[in-house]
Amino acid sequence: MLTSEHKAHFDVFGYLVLRQLLTPEEVAIMKKESVEIFEEARGGAAFDGKKRQPVQPFFERRPFLSSLVDDDRIYDIGETLLGPDFYLSVTEGNLHVGDTAWHGSDLDDPRPESLIHAKIAFYLDPVTKDTGCLRVIPGSHRRPFADHLQILKQQHDDPTNEPFGVSGPDTPCVPLESQPGDVVVFTENTFHAAFGGETGRHQHAINFFSCPKTEEEFNWVRNMYKRWEYGLRPAEPFVNSDRPRIRRMISLLIEEGFETFKL
Repeated sequence: MLTSEHKAHFDVFGYLVLRQLLTPEEVAIMKKESVEIFEEARGGAAFDGKKRQPVQPFFERRPFLSSLVDDDRIYDIGETLLGPDFYLSVTEGNLHVGDTAWHGSDLDDPRPESLIHAKIAFYLDPVTKDTGCLRVIPGSHRRPFADHLQILKQQHDDPTNEPFGVSGPDTPCVPLESQPGDVVVFTENTFHAAFGGETGRHQHAINFFSCPKTEEEFNWVRNMYKRWEYGLRPAEPFVNSDRPRIRRMISLLIEEGFETFKL
């Protein structure tokens, strides 16, 4: 159960780490189901490790993964951080390759600060600062701090670029080292990166948003629906679900008339 201190930490710093939220047995099932999904997506071919393999939607494709979306432990994260009317935007699975350069707030199409995002991430392999764990710059989800960090995005095209006189891996940050079973929660607006990880490491996530209240917030959601290929498109297994929490978490998307995703 999250506390008011957890919420305050997330609001101010933009992240949380919840230790051993899942049991070793649950992690093993999650890994098995994840491997099956990736293999299906590749048509049975071996993973060549040349580039990241993403799959969206992801959790809806297998029984245990699907059950996590409205599991008490996960649902409580959304309810505590975002309010009781939060919604599910997308689930994702990733087999990562190489480094992920610093990225965060998109000031070209800024999300209203009152519309809060929480990415609930599961790392199914042990990860440390130098082996691909998530690194964050605390507080960088808020302006004006975010404005000063936009220059870091130049490293996507040129990793040798050192706007602050240090490389991407040497940029001051907090490394969120984790073990399988830990859950890392952060908002995409917080500047984050990963360096030194092994090819084919598992990182999967459930993405929640607070419910839009104002016309500005609704317009942002509708604009993102037009821009995103998979996000905000509820998967048909959830559309047809009889689980109350699932139905509630996608009700906004149904009411907006967003198309559904066939698996």
